[in-house]
Amino acid sequence: MPWIFLLIGGVCEIGFVTMMKLSDGFRKLKYSILTVAFMAVSFYSLSHALKTIPIGTGYAVWSGIGAVGSVIIGMFFFKESKSFLKIIFILMIIIGITGLKLSSN
Repeated sequence: MPWIFLLIGGVCEIGFVTMMKLSDGFRKLKYSILTVAFMAVSFYSLSHALKTIPIGTGYAVWSGIGAVGSVIIGMFFFKESKSFLKIIFILMIIIGITGLKLSSN
């Protein structure tokens, strides 16, 4: 169950970063409120997961999910650059996250 909380936290991290981008520097109220809501759920889920998952593993996996998801959102929804190297490095982060998960069992 803690890994489910960690996954929820990571997905909500993607949500809060995306909403932060859409908030235009917290000038758009709807997106600003959504930023704070996603942030609260993300941190709550992370803190719940860290009750049993080691802090180094948990934080690295949480931030890795957020980083990979944010890059993908940026490429597909905000027209950020796509390159072969960027995709390779995203895959390396995914491999690292998977390795941390597998090594913590």
